[in-house]
Amino acid sequence: MIIWRGWGALPIVIAALCIGLGGLMSTLNKGLFGVFAGLALIGGGVGTWFLGQWFNQIKPVQRYDEWFAQRREEVAQMVRGGAYANVPDPQRPGQSADPWAMGEYVLQQEGAKLKAALTNRHSLFFIPMQYIGFAMGAAGLIAIVSSLLRH
Repeated sequence: MIIWRGWGALPIVIAALCIGLGGLMSTLNKGLFGVFAGLALIGGGVGTWFLGQWFNQIKPVQRYDEWFAQRREEVAQMVRGGAYANVPDPQRPGQSADPWAMGEYVLQQEGAKLKAALTNRHSLFFIPMQYIGFAMGAAGLIAIVSSLLRH
């Protein structure tokens, strides 16, 4: 059973395409199939790393920044409307907290939860997609070495 989340199954497709490409490149000399498949797997591993970085790190940070800017404006409107005016201050008992500080605190707490939920959403067997690229590169090296040692 294969377990993936989001686009996490994409490395399987990339690896299959790389092995197929290695087979096509070795049509004239079948003995070099392992070398060509290994080289293609290494290239596919590099591509998987960058694709995983984009899906799991770059794109979520962009989405988070957009959300944060919009939410900051919403919280500012809430503070101007008096939403956090009578909140007790946990640091100074008996006194009210600064509404702007409370709004910023709420924003930071929401942001931390959202950022954790957005990053590394695309995984295969609970491993983020970009790290599968290392396994593909290692498999490529093993295929090259074993093919060369056989001959």
